[in-house]
Amino acid sequence: MKNLDDKDKRILEMLLADSRRPYHEIAADPKVELSESTVRKRVIKLQEEGVIEKFTIQICREDERCIIAFITLIPKSLAETKELLREAQILPQCEEVYFLAGECGVLIKVNVPEIIELDALIESFRARADVKSVERVCVVLRPIKTLQQQSEVRVL
Repeated sequence: MKNLDDKDKRILEMLLADSRRPYHEIAADPKVELSESTVRKRVIKLQEEGVIEKFTIQICREDERCIIAFITLIPKSLAETKELLREAQILPQCEEVYFLAGECGVLIKVNVPEIIELDALIESFRARADVKSVERVCVVLRPIKTLQQQSEVRVL
């Protein structure tokens, strides 16, 4: 990786959040405080050095799942955990399923198209005889670092 100063890193952070962000808006950021032309030159340099490989967009189509949430389930007993894990794995909304150490239970990453479907999935877990409680539901507001971003971006 190239030697990047704090201003370059902040420019990259802002472009990761919105690759169409105007240079004058980036320049005005308190952590950047450069002229618009200087920001433009820095972005061009980052492209030439291969730090920025491409600018992309992310589209959420109606037929794609777009709401990501993490659900923590507490099984009634350890014996019932295996069945819960097995069944959670086959649900199409459940992208990842983890068995946690201690009394943490089961962590499930779900991806659904609408909040109403998330609510229905949570209610179906609550109704299960082998689930003591739905301990926590955390909805992702925006991803900061994902495996996909890690392979596309070499900075931050």
